[in-house]
Amino acid sequence: MLYRIKYRFFSILFVVSAFFLLAGCNMTRYVPDGKYLVNDIDYKVDNRQINKEELSTYVRQDENLKILGFFKFHLWLYNLSRKDKPNGWLKEIGEPPAVYDELLVNKSISQIQQYLYNKGYYQAQVTNRVDLKSKKANIVFSVETGRPYLIQNITYRIKDERINDLVTAHRSESLIKEGDIFDVEIVDQERSRISRLLNNQGFYKFMNDYVHFKVDTLISPFTVTIEMIIDNPRSLSDPEKEVLHKQFFIKDYAINVFTPPKGISSINFQDFTDTLHLVGYNYLFNKRIPLKVKTISKTIDLEPGNLYSKHREERTQNNLYSLRQFKFVNIQYSEEPSSEDSLTGWLKGRIFLPMQVKQNYSFEIEGTNTASNLGIAGNLNYQHRNLFRGGEIFDITLKGATERQVTMVDDQLSEFDMNEYGTTVKLSIPGFWLPVNEKKFKLYSMPFTSFSASYNFQERPKFTRTILNATLGYQWRSSALYSHSFNLIDLNSVYIYRINQQFLDDIKSLYIKSSYTDHIISATSYSLVYNNQISKKRPDYEYFKMNIEVAGNLLWALSSLTGQKKYAVVDSVNSSSYYTLFGTRFAQYVKGDFEYRYGYRFDKYNLIATRAFLGVALPYGNFNVTPFEKSYYTGGANGIRAWPVRTIGPGSYRYGVIEDQNQTGDIKLEANVEYRFKLFWVFEGALFVDAGNIWAISGKDNREDAVFKFDRFYDEFAIGTGLGLRLVTNYFIVRTDLGLKLRDPAQDTGNRWIPGNRSFEKSDLNLNIAIGYPF
Repeated sequence: MLYRIKYRFFSILFVVSAFFLLAGCNMTRYVPDGKYLVNDIDYKVDNRQINKEELSTYVRQDENLKILGFFKFHLWLYNLSRKDKPNGWLKEIGEPPAVYDELLVNKSISQIQQYLYNKGYYQAQVTNRVDLKSKKANIVFSVETGRPYLIQNITYRIKDERINDLVTAHRSESLIKEGDIFDVEIVDQERSRISRLLNNQGFYKFMNDYVHFKVDTLISPFTVTIEMIIDNPRSLSDPEKEVLHKQFFIKDYAINVFTPPKGISSINFQDFTDTLHLVGYNYLFNKRIPLKVKTISKTIDLEPGNLYSKHREERTQNNLYSLRQFKFVNIQYSEEPSSEDSLTGWLKGRIFLPMQVKQNYSFEIEGTNTASNLGIAGNLNYQHRNLFRGGEIFDITLKGATERQVTMVDDQLSEFDMNEYGTTVKLSIPGFWLPVNEKKFKLYSMPFTSFSASYNFQERPKFTRTILNATLGYQWRSSALYSHSFNLIDLNSVYIYRINQQFLDDIKSLYIKSSYTDHIISATSYSLVYNNQISKKRPDYEYFKMNIEVAGNLLWALSSLTGQKKYAVVDSVNSSSYYTLFGTRFAQYVKGDFEYRYGYRFDKYNLIATRAFLGVALPYGNFNVTPFEKSYYTGGANGIRAWPVRTIGPGSYRYGVIEDQNQTGDIKLEANVEYRFKLFWVFEGALFVDAGNIWAISGKDNREDAVFKFDRFYDEFAIGTGLGLRLVTNYFIVRTDLGLKLRDPAQDTGNRWIPGNRSFEKSDLNLNIAIGYPF
């Protein structure tokens, strides 16, 4: 045993040593004589408030790209190329050496100095040290920030009284606070805040250039006084004369909704001869408006007679885009002639809305190979973007699949055609399907009401069943970062036509066995998603999703109040009586999911992504088993990738050889960490670690050690690692991940870590192929 551990240790040490040797091999091959390769750039900063990553963006001396923080993979590829081939493919996909340049280093010092000056550190000192050895240069930038300058006092000089009143009324929202460190970036943000505030109050022509700041550092040491000045515009006829800012009102809107003629690249309002005037809006069209006026009126938050508002203009644009009816949305304004000295002006709005193609089709076909059983699957999709001319989006999908399988039926080898087909129909309607004025909610974009229905028929060697679904729900966005989904009605009906008795008898889990019975799910759910990945300037991002779902309570209450008959349960899991709907038992449970993701991008080639998931489903009352389709599972391409899907847990349960590998549970804990890096062309690489498991929540689950226990759950985590290769284009991502088991909770306590206990086997590897990132 000791010999095997030492053997594995030295094998791993050899591989790691070889990798480091490869990483550092002949990296100066293409560095010219007398020059030095920039080997490393480091920073020493005496102030934790200064972000080193942000500081590095001001360094003009380049360094070769690194993977894992040390391996210059792209330079290594470049060095593999032949010197007699200047245009070789390795040179194209690799990166030439970053050569040390003293002028760039000195320029970097000046840029860092200016950055610190803008951050309020007027006495900062920046120096550098360069070690030149073996044709390599190691550069260290040292920063001593000194004492920062603090804002002592803020005064205002605003010549226009109307603007002064508005700025004063919103002074509590100011980003510049007395006592804060003076920061030029914050000052610029305050300038933009003032401009937006005034734009939203009718000052259509107000710009950032009218706002400037006078900063004085001489009154007292390490303090600044700020005077914010808002200038008036100059007269067009006499540049020496000042005039007041004009406040604009909306006079009317001309709205042109049209289907672009083929072969015509430009459209103007004179091309349309028919006009419909409705409450300040003029609709221009030919013969017929392709989209109902009622739908358009729901989206427009800019009403004639009101002050112009930039915020309302953006909300109108978001509403129009969310309809998914137009190729683009173009809102323009023209100023009505008025006196230059007038305090008010009028704007005529123009909105161009070219319609997209109403109907489109798509067909997808793929081959399948499950354990050497070949098959084929396909989808036919049809979409109509404007079914009843009210912006209704109608989708219908026809699905079909067949696969030839060889399996054991009644202890005999048998061939069987596995078939599946079905259809899904969905209709999305702009607005809430209620007598509610959507404009009063002041949402970020137009909400939608969705109706959907689906039918799925599954014929397997061991069972045949149908699944029916009907849903009524609402989707909306309250801001750019928050989206919501509320399914008022979500009905599922599962009907088992045929089931193989041996297959049913082989299922040891009474929970899973109960899922192969007829049942109905009547659920209501709400989901909230926060996602700030829309900001391209942030190096990091956050994603949070919460989902709450309840089922069966209303049906149970109605059945109880109306005195419906109860039926007795015969198995040991559901040892209680229950109600039925149309003769079929309905489920009753409450379920909550919480998912958090965090990603940090070191540069455009290196990213680390993390994810944490917690889910709990509590069955009770009428059906104290969580329905199979609502239970949790893990493994596979989007879970713990070292295991095939549905083969982990619950807990430390170990399923038998003949048992169906379809493990589910009521509780799920999962965490993932993935490091992604750019390779070459459209290829990315990844290194990952996944951990987690599922558990049963009820002691009635007869799977051994499947129930969640606080004193042992932490010892039942499955842990896997691996590497991935991804093909990334602007349209899709094809992902291949190879997972390796590190810790298997199904093994005996003390032997769950594979390294140090046994040799790795082929079964410890799992290959996943999927579309898109895992999280």
